[in-house]
Amino acid sequence: MISELAEAGDRQRTFVIQPNPPLAWSALFRVFAAMAVLILGIGISCALAGLPLVLPFAGLEVLVLGVALYLSAVRGSVREVVRILDAAVIYEAGRAAPVVTRTFQRHWTRVVLEQSRGDWYPSRLLLRSHGRQVEVGGFLEEHERLHLGLRLQRALQGDGVEMHFYSKSISADRCRGLEHEA
Repeated sequence: MISELAEAGDRQRTFVIQPNPPLAWSALFRVFAAMAVLILGIGISCALAGLPLVLPFAGLEVLVLGVALYLSAVRGSVREVVRILDAAVIYEAGRAAPVVTRTFQRHWTRVVLEQSRGDWYPSRLLLRSHGRQVEVGGFLEEHERLHLGLRLQRALQGDGVEMHFYSKSISADRCRGLEHEA
């Protein structure tokens, strides 16, 4: 999910990039509780039927399910913020507060869409400047990543920045078609 905020005219923009929202904690707990009751119910009924080794594995399954749901919810709360100011491009990533911060000079920043060598891997959207780079929106779907690249390019276009495609599989016609959809 991508949100764009314009500030002080057209030159300054803020992009907030985040995964699609996960379930609320209360809904997630209800799903976990329902699954735990079901799994432990089956485990207890098997133990009462003379299969006592099923119960520890049912408990282990509930534990793994709880950890997986928790990690999924934590991963879904990650935010990336790209602020395009008059002289700088600032990238910040984290959950409640920025954990990673990178600053680039606006004039030298390039938006690069780098395709993987194999078709089964997603592309990478990069901000590059002076030999440094940072990946933006790694959790986005392919079409969202292309749209974000075009929107970042438009926001930086006042300085003549162009989006560079390093791939044989993405054609200029495909990018023009996405530009008209946006």
